[in-house]
Amino acid sequence: MNLPNKLTSLREALPSFVRRLAIALAVALVSALAVGASWLMHRPVGYSGNARVSSTLSPDFASGFDVAWEVTASDLGVSGSLLTYVKVDGFIVAVFGEKDQPSTLVGLDLSGKKPSVLWRREVPDVDSPMFAWEDSVVVAGQTIRVADGEVTATWDTPIPTYISSYFDDFNKKAFINVGGNEVNPADGDFLRVTSPVIVICYPRDKPDAVQNFDYLCLGWNKDGTEAWRYKVNLSPDDLQGPGLPLPVTAVDGYVPVSRNFGYADQQVGAFLHLADGVLVESATYNADALVPVADGWLLEGGTDDPRQRLLVTLAPDGTEVSRTRLADPLMQLSDLDFVKCWDEDGRVARPTSEQAASTLTSGEFPWASVCVQRNQHSKEGFSMLNGHRLMATNGAGGAENGTYPLSLIAATDGSLILSLPPKDKDSTDKNPPMNLYAAPSGIQLASLEDVGLHDAVPFYDDLLIASPTRSDSWLTRLRSFLGFYPHPDTVLMGITPKRAG
Repeated sequence: MNLPNKLTSLREALPSFVRRLAIALAVALVSALAVGASWLMHRPVGYSGNARVSSTLSPDFASGFDVAWEVTASDLGVSGSLLTYVKVDGFIVAVFGEKDQPSTLVGLDLSGKKPSVLWRREVPDVDSPMFAWEDSVVVAGQTIRVADGEVTATWDTPIPTYISSYFDDFNKKAFINVGGNEVNPADGDFLRVTSPVIVICYPRDKPDAVQNFDYLCLGWNKDGTEAWRYKVNLSPDDLQGPGLPLPVTAVDGYVPVSRNFGYADQQVGAFLHLADGVLVESATYNADALVPVADGWLLEGGTDDPRQRLLVTLAPDGTEVSRTRLADPLMQLSDLDFVKCWDEDGRVARPTSEQAASTLTSGEFPWASVCVQRNQHSKEGFSMLNGHRLMATNGAGGAENGTYPLSLIAATDGSLILSLPPKDKDSTDKNPPMNLYAAPSGIQLASLEDVGLHDAVPFYDDLLIASPTRSDSWLTRLRSFLGFYPHPDTVLMGITPKRAG
């Protein structure tokens, strides 16, 4: 008998259940090897970057995305769901809890290979706005230093549960100004304070005979003490008193004040110094005409020659500084409202009045590292980067002009953008992930979907952070078993540039 026939005879002589067992063991071994290989391919790589806090991306992300780490609530020593998180003073503060239950704050340092817990602190149920303020957070009436979790002050006066920088003259809700753009505390996120104080204007709650004002505006220090106060009357029959501070980014601590805040044509007649409540009277301007710059405000004026424009420069307190004729400007002043720029360190940049005047006549932005622009006739998104038209790939695979959402994040050198896909009327994806595109070509290089995420924000220039959507579906658990991200209990992920090999 030759060898092949002998082996066949031996195989046929084995009981059928032994053969089935051998096959099952072989399949299990192959599956185990496949799962092991998958885990090796998808295991977190750890963070080993330069820990440079930035609002822009490192060009190294051109290689794609790797998962640096992922953490669960259990890893952080807390329970409940992740409600929100915020970057403060180079650290992360995360809030965990459940509805109508006390919440737990966790301070995290992300500079190491994996996040390290700095402190934990339980606070009452978070039903009032939360603030990220210099080196601290204010939560449930407590000012907490982020570096060590110490409570440095307790507010005696409660912050109103519902306050907004969206003026509501009909419902007479409390109004807030935090020295920045309009915010909606109903979103449940931290409010970023960019001034020495926050301003809360409380509506009158008693008859005119008792309270002769419409609003009482108070400036609050970070420790919960009152810095200053003044009364506001918004009646169209009495526009002589101070008004409400407009929710725009402050310039050197000043914001414009409108006396007829409830009307579409908001007239500015004073500027408020947020730190001490001092009001500086000024000429009357239309609020929409004021453009903030690093050293004051700009607005356009008329001249005898319709071919020329007059650029009016104001100091931060509204005092007029100069009037300059701009010959044949390439850009209108209002175009600066449709520009977002970053400096070489990844910080949002704003020009001086002189730099802005140069940009209006040249159309260039030498004072910033990266600038993206919107089309002045459309508020849908950014269509230019560093003077070049952003492109996109259409359904047929060809290149066309692209308009990317305002949430776009640029690379420090302008070579990349991380963004939701450009607007495409033919797209059927109603909830697409953010993708990485080469700029300005619009060629897609990678997608956050590659690491199981929908969106992310920069923490360091080479570390994105995100809170994945949690799911306990069988498909999610199967993907987790095979080593794919995110795992079902993950609450926070760190994403770093893909490593070579």
